[in-house]
Amino acid sequence: MHPAAFAESFEEAAQRDLAWFRDRMPTPGAANAIFGVFDHGQLVGCAGFAVQTLAHLRHKGVMWGVYLRPGLRGRGIGAALVGRVIRHARQQVAVLQAAVAVDNIAAAALYRRAGFKSYGREPRALRVDSRDIDEELLAIDLN
Repeated sequence: MHPAAFAESFEEAAQRDLAWFRDRMPTPGAANAIFGVFDHGQLVGCAGFAVQTLAHLRHKGVMWGVYLRPGLRGRGIGAALVGRVIRHARQQVAVLQAAVAVDNIAAAALYRRAGFKSYGREPRALRVDSRDIDEELLAIDLN
């Protein structure tokens, strides 16, 4: 429903087998993590966290893949999910980064309420159905 929110298209993801996804799942207790929101046992939201891998970038992490089913939005669940990523990131890195499509006003507001600050804009960050989408670059200093 929101192809501009993700770098990988639905068509690309659908071509991958489950083993591809399984092999990329972080192990419990690792620095990298994926957090889920469940409603009656069904996954209805998620957010990922990854530490940069290069030596000079390892003080930074990225929040990625944040999603919450539309019917659950506006109830504080997204804020709790983002807050969980931030709490985990504080144990791993000094800076947490995120990016959001400039037309995704609700997500940008959520991130700002959580303490993220804008540090730039990437023009034409994504191209979805021949439409270029700019992304706002956000970060929060965790120290």
